[in-house]
Amino acid sequence: MKKKIAALVAILLAGAGFYFAYHNNEAGPSQSAPATGNTTLAELWADEEFGQTSGNPQETTKKKFFSFTFASKKTKTTTKTTTAAATATTAYAPEAVYAYAGVYEGIAPEVAAIPTDPYLICVSRKNALPRGYSGSVKLAACVPGGEHQMESAAAAQYRKMYDAGKTAGVILSPFSAYRTTQRQKNNFEDKIETEQKTGKSRKEAVAAASQSILPPGCSEHEAGLAVDIVNTYESFEKTNEFKWLMENAQDYGYILRYPKDKASITLVKYEPWHWRYVGVEHAKKIKASGECLEEYLGL
Repeated sequence: MKKKIAALVAILLAGAGFYFAYHNNEAGPSQSAPATGNTTLAELWADEEFGQTSGNPQETTKKKFFSFTFASKKTKTTTKTTTAAATATTAYAPEAVYAYAGVYEGIAPEVAAIPTDPYLICVSRKNALPRGYSGSVKLAACVPGGEHQMESAAAAQYRKMYDAGKTAGVILSPFSAYRTTQRQKNNFEDKIETEQKTGKSRKEAVAAASQSILPPGCSEHEAGLAVDIVNTYESFEKTNEFKWLMENAQDYGYILRYPKDKASITLVKYEPWHWRYVGVEHAKKIKASGECLEEYLGL
């Protein structure tokens, strides 16, 4: 009797072992086919209306630092470290049509050309980023432990500028930095809706909204190269922080992007809080010339 019981237990144990082995892929077919590992950042983020989370820096960070090699649904993603020396963007083929062409009547910027030095890209009402550009930017925190991020090289230089300012007695706290194109689109749509509630037609509301918020694809924040410092009030120009920036920002690669006397060229009102990274060499030249970015680039 004991021998029969022992034999029965052995059979049951063997059967259980085979069952668990099968469901853990030690035997039998895989439960899900592996995705390819050749997908580029640009391809993954080609349509930023899907996949990107706006307004949550932690979620955005996770998406940007994913290693794009996939095995199965159970495979954990690994963290991808970026450095200040990282390339700014993935290479893009020229595009002829604005990503939101036809969506906003009266809004029809050209697609910006990507210069050899990507830190000199001109993003404006007239020049929109190529589709997917924003999603390919390699990000890093502006200030260690802070929630605001910029393109990695711009962020590294911002940290240096922040530390230098702090030593001089000014605190250059980032107020707004990188934002996804989807978030820019949401902001723009919200403004359009607000304008329509005043009785404006859709076309009139789009035109009115574009006077205070740049359309999606047209903001430097989407390229990770712009930062609003401390606040977004014109009175910022009266602070010690602004005075320090005007004297020193170019040494860290930053320029005042929208000067008071250049609004007719930039098509953006004076914004003393908005600073743009172009690299130290060019920032010093732009500062010395008194030109805005469009003039400096001959646009």
